[in-house]
Amino acid sequence: MPMQAAERRKIEMENLRNERMRHIVECAFGLFAEKGIESISMNEIAVQAEIGVASLYRYFQTKEDLAIEAAIYAWGVEERVFSGVFSTEEYGSLSGLEQIRSLLEVFQDAVVTQRSFFSFIYYFDSFITKGDVGAEKLRRYDEIVNVTNQLVINAFSKGRKDGSIHLGKSGSAFPEASDLEICFTMMHSLFCVAQKIAISGEMLQMDRAFEGRRQIEILINMMLSALG
Repeated sequence: MPMQAAERRKIEMENLRNERMRHIVECAFGLFAEKGIESISMNEIAVQAEIGVASLYRYFQTKEDLAIEAAIYAWGVEERVFSGVFSTEEYGSLSGLEQIRSLLEVFQDAVVTQRSFFSFIYYFDSFITKGDVGAEKLRRYDEIVNVTNQLVINAFSKGRKDGSIHLGKSGSAFPEASDLEICFTMMHSLFCVAQKIAISGEMLQMDRAFEGRRQIEILINMMLSALG
């Protein structure tokens, strides 16, 4: 049965609305990543998105709502990068430790090529913490972050089963740590260094003496050494 004109028009309008919202979110992400969330006004975002501020508020009632959507967008981009690399048969055939190595190598590249992502997440965490945002508003954000986190957790679990991850001699340093605790400690440590590099990596003379990518490489090698 042919689609009725009214129904087709409704779909077109919905698609147009989604495209406009995505454009607004992309513009907001760029501004937030460059200057921080608290310092950017809704007026500035409207100017960047080339819409009226009243129209902006029809799509997003508060800057908090827009910041959360920008965070979901940012992690969605990262998730597609990781999933594209790690959904192959070649990756599936690797040992757990080699999967961890592959994941961390992609992360190392991202520190250089996607600095705006890490700076945005730094500003977002600070903004959300100060705003005391409830867990329900962050539910979708939490879900998409966990998609990427799960790649690391699955690789770690595989490594424990196939014997490629056995924590080496350093296992005695955290005999009561669970696999999840180790995974999250690894990810948080990498993120902290990546955010430092993205936000103020060359602020001090000693920072300029050591390339950010090299710092991440050293940290990754320390982690892999401890795991294997």
